[in-house]
Amino acid sequence: MTAKQFFKSNVFKCIAALLCVLLVCGVFLTLMNALMYVSPEEETDRAINKIYGQSVKKEKLAVANYFGNADIEEAYHILDDGNYLIRSKGKNGYEGGTVTCWIVVLVKSGKISGIGKIAITGNEKQSYIDRVSDKALNQFGQIYTEGIYYSPDLITNATVTGTKTAICNAVNGAIYFVNAQPGITGGTVNIYENFLYTGNIETNLTKHEVLYDEEKNVTGVKYTVVTSGYAHATSMTLEILVGTDKKITSITHVKGGGTNDDYINKALKNIPMFVGKGVDELLNFYNGGFEYPGEGKSDLLQTGASESTYTLFNAALFAAGNYDNCIALEEGGEENE
Repeated sequence: MTAKQFFKSNVFKCIAALLCVLLVCGVFLTLMNALMYVSPEEETDRAINKIYGQSVKKEKLAVANYFGNADIEEAYHILDDGNYLIRSKGKNGYEGGTVTCWIVVLVKSGKISGIGKIAITGNEKQSYIDRVSDKALNQFGQIYTEGIYYSPDLITNATVTGTKTAICNAVNGAIYFVNAQPGITGGTVNIYENFLYTGNIETNLTKHEVLYDEEKNVTGVKYTVVTSGYAHATSMTLEILVGTDKKITSITHVKGGGTNDDYINKALKNIPMFVGKGVDELLNFYNGGFEYPGEGKSDLLQTGASESTYTLFNAALFAAGNYDNCIALEEGGEENE
């Protein structure tokens, strides 16, 4: 076929038609993308309008994380009413996912006085996020009391515990952020802020006590450690005793730690493996680190409840790794109430 014949053929006509269609579609999509583009500022204004029902005067704040289980992504001081609007991403949801919320933190006379409207704007891996109703979100404001720490058992709604955990973490993060702002009083001081291995520990629920003999010599540190849970495993509360050699003396399970009793019991069978261990020996369980490697990747621990066991490991590592820090707090005269 000659070039002249090709240009007159049906094949060429089809190709030309397709190219014209693609060109027109490309131009159309480019124009629509420009017309539909929403800047980050406009997106924020829309979110604020949705919550407040109108435009408000606001002051943008520098963000920082004051709570290990939430990322503060945006924060505003609402000048019209003195409240704060926080976009907070709560961690440790179902399968380790997240839930992002806009949260109104109410302020009166320089103190947090409650939680206002909460709007969920995004999530990762939360299969049943649609089951979180406005009625459930309103409970945060209804049960607020000064110094509250929200946990999944306080919020009643038809969704998985992990999703509720992430939402609670988002709200707790917003509260801690606001409590750290200039002019706000009554905030809770996190005495464990500079401790080691706190990434999977609920430091605001965890406590410790330095133990002494009759002659006032230190004999050890007794912890009540509350973990954040991991993936399918829920938060676990443990009493852990660490001796002067900075090794675990005993671990007692108090509550929580798995999706059901079978998983918890399987995880608790590993407790004897942690007793008598210090930081270096504990880290050896996970190949010299403390990142969860996956099911069956630790030859030293029984499997079948690896995520629940990982929360147990985090509690033990926190306790053994912060013996000296606890003694330093005691010598510094800091209270652990």
